[in-house]
Amino acid sequence: MKLRHNGVVAMIAAAALSLFFLPPAAAQDLVPPPTDITGSDLTQVPGHLAQPADDVAHPGSATEWWYVHLMDPRTGRTFIALFFTSPAPITAMFYYPENGPKAVLPVAATPTTASTATPSAGNSAGSIDYDPVRGAYHFVFHANGFDVDAWLDQPVTGLTGGPIRYDGGQEMYWTSPVATSHPTGHLRTPDGQDTDLAGWRGYHDHNWGSFNVVDQRYSGWEWAVSHEPDGSASLLGGVVKGDGVWQGVVAHATPDAVIGCMATLRLSDWRVSGAYSYPASENASCTDAKKGTPTGWEPEPYPGLDYTFHVTDPFVLDSGLLALPESVGRTGPGSIGLVEHIRTLPSRLGGGQ
Repeated sequence: MKLRHNGVVAMIAAAALSLFFLPPAAAQDLVPPPTDITGSDLTQVPGHLAQPADDVAHPGSATEWWYVHLMDPRTGRTFIALFFTSPAPITAMFYYPENGPKAVLPVAATPTTASTATPSAGNSAGSIDYDPVRGAYHFVFHANGFDVDAWLDQPVTGLTGGPIRYDGGQEMYWTSPVATSHPTGHLRTPDGQDTDLAGWRGYHDHNWGSFNVVDQRYSGWEWAVSHEPDGSASLLGGVVKGDGVWQGVVAHATPDAVIGCMATLRLSDWRVSGAYSYPASENASCTDAKKGTPTGWEPEPYPGLDYTFHVTDPFVLDSGLLALPESVGRTGPGSIGLVEHIRTLPSRLGGGQ
């Protein structure tokens, strides 16, 4: 599950802030203190194996976006694009080079539009579209001197879930139709470097609902994806409510099946960036998991899941009302992914919950 918002303008502004990182410290010594959770709500949220029909536009949503990322496990190079239809029809991009500063850039483009009939969203800067004949998504992007043309081939399907219901009657839905993939195509950067995407990994998800990401009544969320070296993917996503209680899912997606469960979450290895603390390790586990089907969960339980997502290359943006990393991470050797630990201002001022 990926979460972006009408805070995108704040994210872009935050990119201009000076970012600095301190070495690990004991939690009790952190200033500001850890932005931890108070517990895990294991109440089952409706879910099923992601379907193309889940990835269409949902008119009337207070917030809705489509998200794509491409990552190179060999170098850590990362390209991210977000297409919003609400609360504003705007686009943003992230780029992490192998060496040098990471960037978050606004994108000049026509308003984002999306189809209610087929999975398709985009504007003059780019688009993400599903091709039912090829059975894969096509992602293109041409802005800020970047040129990307990528097919998310050999896609591994993730989950569709929601609603998660939380403070102020908000509801959030998500779908991850591409938990991982093996892209084909190219990425060209403003310096003229043209990279073949063979060996990279790709991901696509989509969020919508009656929620506002910069609402200050809730505490934030946790999200992570790890592209595993065997071609599978490990996923984490959920909301941290105003009382500090997390509710979300951990899942493992393979070409054969998606196994998931409501997760008990444990945050550890706290670090500080500016006026923000974040965990460099997030462990999500459950004792019983279930297989996702197109209509729901199989009743037969599977063995439990236990994954720890580690931040390996932090990148934190602090806009005041919202602080969020889009940090490179992994679960184990040979994997690569992204980790988010998002917190609103009240949860940070209170030192967690």
